[in-house]
Amino acid sequence: MREKGVINHLLARTMTNILARAQQLVYSLESLISSVYQRENFTTMLGLFLEAKGYPLPEHSQTKSPSAISRFLNLYDWPTRQIIRTTRKQILQEILSFCPKGRTPQLQVILDLTTLEKCGKFKGFEDLIRVYNRKRGLHLVVMYLVVGQWRVPWT
Repeated sequence: MREKGVINHLLARTMTNILARAQQLVYSLESLISSVYQRENFTTMLGLFLEAKGYPLPEHSQTKSPSAISRFLNLYDWPTRQIIRTTRKQILQEILSFCPKGRTPQLQVILDLTTLEKCGKFKGFEDLIRVYNRKRGLHLVVMYLVVGQWRVPWT
């Protein structure tokens, strides 16, 4: 019984650390977005994804209108590379903090072909929409880094 208590305590402490680090990452990313209005939309979209109810679409938001969230997805002059660098740095710190001390983590790289199916005509994507394996859409290759229990889309 004592072992269960110790394990539960360690799990609770680990979860607290993960939540604190995730919150720090969100604050770092929010600070890169200059407009208060766009920061609010970012937070709303992030909330939709993190609810994990399978409804990350703008029309399911309780706090922002679908059109406001849609405008968030327009092209803006954000420091996109800085956002990617900040996110990657945090992910690497998180992965390395859970590796056993003195051991080099085992890295596995997975390449995955993902299809974003499209119906209709998309003039801006005419050259990118193709049929592959009987699926019409935008075909992407996603590289995942896998270290232990972590599987992170990298590029």
